[in-house]
Amino acid sequence: MVKLFFIVAWRNLCREKLITAIQLLGLAIGIACFMLIRLYVSHEQSYNQMFSKAGDIYRLDLIRDQNRPQTLTPLRLGDELKQNFDDVLDVTRVSSSRISIKHQQGVYSERALFVDGNYFEFFDFDFIEGDPLTALSGPSSLVLPQALAVKYFGRDTGIIGNTLTISGIDHQVTGVLKKPTSPTTLPQRLLLANERFVELALANPDWQQSWTFNATVTFVNLAAGAGVATLQANISDFYQQRAEGLSSYKSYRLNIEALTDLHLYTDTSRTLMPQGSGTMVTAFSIIAVMILLLACVNFTNLSTAAAMRRGKDVGVRKALGASKRQLVMQYLSEAVLQTTLAGILALLLVSAALPAFNQLMEVNIVFSFTASTLANLLLLTLVVGVIAGLYPAFYLSKLSPALVLKGVVNSSAGGVMLRQGLIVFQFAIAALLLVASLGVNWQMSYIQNMEQGYDREGVIVINRGADIYNTFKNQLLRHPEVEAVTMSHTVPTKATRTSNVVRRVDDLDDEIRVGSNPVSYDFFATYGIKMLAGRDFSKAFSNDAYRENKQDWKSSTGTIIINQTLATALGWTSDEAVGRMLTLGGGDDGLHNHQVIAVVQDSHYVSVKTAVPAMIYVLSGEPQDLSLRWTSVRFKDAVTAQLLTELEQTWLSLSADRAFTYDWITAEFDSLYRSESKQSQLLNVFTLLAVVVTAIGLFGLAAFNTRRRVKEIAIRKILGAGTAQLCFMLVNQFSLLVLLANILVMPLAWWLLRDWLNGFIYRIDMPYSAFALSALFSLLVAYITVMVIAYRAANATPVAALQYE
Repeated sequence: MVKLFFIVAWRNLCREKLITAIQLLGLAIGIACFMLIRLYVSHEQSYNQMFSKAGDIYRLDLIRDQNRPQTLTPLRLGDELKQNFDDVLDVTRVSSSRISIKHQQGVYSERALFVDGNYFEFFDFDFIEGDPLTALSGPSSLVLPQALAVKYFGRDTGIIGNTLTISGIDHQVTGVLKKPTSPTTLPQRLLLANERFVELALANPDWQQSWTFNATVTFVNLAAGAGVATLQANISDFYQQRAEGLSSYKSYRLNIEALTDLHLYTDTSRTLMPQGSGTMVTAFSIIAVMILLLACVNFTNLSTAAAMRRGKDVGVRKALGASKRQLVMQYLSEAVLQTTLAGILALLLVSAALPAFNQLMEVNIVFSFTASTLANLLLLTLVVGVIAGLYPAFYLSKLSPALVLKGVVNSSAGGVMLRQGLIVFQFAIAALLLVASLGVNWQMSYIQNMEQGYDREGVIVINRGADIYNTFKNQLLRHPEVEAVTMSHTVPTKATRTSNVVRRVDDLDDEIRVGSNPVSYDFFATYGIKMLAGRDFSKAFSNDAYRENKQDWKSSTGTIIINQTLATALGWTSDEAVGRMLTLGGGDDGLHNHQVIAVVQDSHYVSVKTAVPAMIYVLSGEPQDLSLRWTSVRFKDAVTAQLLTELEQTWLSLSADRAFTYDWITAEFDSLYRSESKQSQLLNVFTLLAVVVTAIGLFGLAAFNTRRRVKEIAIRKILGAGTAQLCFMLVNQFSLLVLLANILVMPLAWWLLRDWLNGFIYRIDMPYSAFALSALFSLLVAYITVMVIAYRAANATPVAALQYE
């Protein structure tokens, strides 16, 4: 019996080739989109699941005052917690820094992780060779990820015992890590023992005992059943007691974040790798279901519409004794057969689209045809087949034989209303996605193109080099293509790393927290930051350089430059601020006064997702005085590879063991919005596919409706109706449905978009034009789709239509 059901189902599918192709294509696209998004969501949710102790490992995040949490904590924190809290079974630290590797005839720059010896007890990565328990036991140990092993030695095996010279010190390879097959928030970088961090990365060895110098990510292994909330409160109090009064911050708190939540469900700065977005993952999960629903609606709509052609078939079967159960099974078997075929086609679509999808989202999702995958696909197709085919099966099986054989089924008001309702539902989903896509794209375009307060074109930044800076700068300025060179503690696109408190000298009780950026000469000229009032730091003024006298704070010297936000916060205009005195200091620092010599325009240091902070700039007379870190070079015209090679040669002539590594500020700026850009692109792709699925369904339904009215069209044409009139008649029946769909969904679209836009400090106004464009685009899609069918029907020969049956 089952075999007979599927034989009949196959014959019926082959009989209506166009409609079958439309149904298969719509279902296949819907299932493929659902599968792709589910693969992406599963990938995003699987971060750090690969580690055997993942459920017991937590990261400590530091919150100072009301600032955003950051991952960096003091170097001494881990040992202190392990000694003072029984629930903390073990601690490991991970610090990141750039290093230089001298190998054979080349000098290379790499990002390295400095980790404790128990790192692999926390994170049990697979080794190609080497012993995880002893790989980091010595200060000169070196563990390479698989990719770097191949880069430096041409292979990933047989290299234990080989050496690489890092910052002038030979390090011996003690292990090679296999490339992980599951995603993790721990980057695949060269690993060094933490003992080397103080020597290679810290300017001051005393910082490792400081409670206010934050340079490492601290992970803890908690005892089973430990009360996380209680422990979090206790360690926050412990930290507060030791750090209070040591800086201008008033409060310190520590968050305990589960390792498995780090990628999607935390909002922290200074992470080892870019974070994902739990909100976007949830949104894409909803979109996946919506697109699958669209495909099911298409199937249901087309199958229900097919009832008018198959009505006599139902009547004959019932007249010959077929039961309702047999008819339901027959039509459900057809639905399951179609979804199975669509599922197979969807597998091919996913396999073909996955490389492009991986490139778009910068992920490495692998889709394999395992038994589990095929079982899940089978289950999905069965569920979709039953859901999509259930109504048509029961609708057809309950038709009255007598009425069907008289053709009454063709004019069923209930069937017409159902099909119209499903069209409204389809276009409502498409309109919702269209509005969301337009709103997201316009907001992203706005924040990427709005005034940043600095000129990012033609500027590179070079990490470190304070000891050779003055000579390097003098040699670069001799080059005709170099316009300006400067050095600073931080640069635009990177967070300000020091903070301070300023007060007006006439109101010492009103504290204003500011970001602080120590800079060298020519910083504002290099970045094109405009002077609103006053003058720049200059060698003509010997007292410009900032110097603190910790024995007599009041005798500290130096002038300061402030930004417009700080001037406004102090109650001054730009002109009024110049020449005024500001009081700096807080915590253990005594109060000291400095003169404001200029006000500069506001600059977005991190991104426009955060408000411009109040800022002060101080001059470092020599780069080492205030720990300047970044050398910035502005070029006059287009930069050639030859020019960069000449810069590298100049650098290596001054520091042969340190790699010349640079980043373009434009690239750093783009990276600030990489995650949002990827997500908006993915939203655009699936919005387009939702529209395509909707158009496919409308095309099939229009074909059915036109076939139902073929005699009416022929008679109208004989009576003088023109092609344009007939096309308008056939197209116009869908216009009100499309407009109704847009009207019904607009309140929900407005609420969702408003809620999303409110998450930005700098944002566009509610884009009401997006709603109008969505409606117009929906109408355009409907008109073009239906017009293809309508034009053919309007130009058909009336005689052929009237001879039909």
